[in-house]
Amino acid sequence: MSAHRYIQAVLARDLAEDIKPLAPATIDQIERAADRAAEADQHRERAEQLSFRFVDLDRRFGI
Repeated sequence: MSAHRYIQAVLARDLAEDIKPLAPATIDQIERAADRAAEADQHRERAEQLSFRFVDLDRRFGI
């Protein structure tokens, strides 16, 4: 094995040992954050739709 490959293998092993699996609490937090982000996207989309409707009404009727 060349020195370069040996160094890569050692670094990869050290890195793999440093990575810790996600705890269940962390997974729950990630899922809750994803749910909140999805809700925020829905609210943002609804606000954009209402804004477009208002602009359309303003153009039609000069509100």
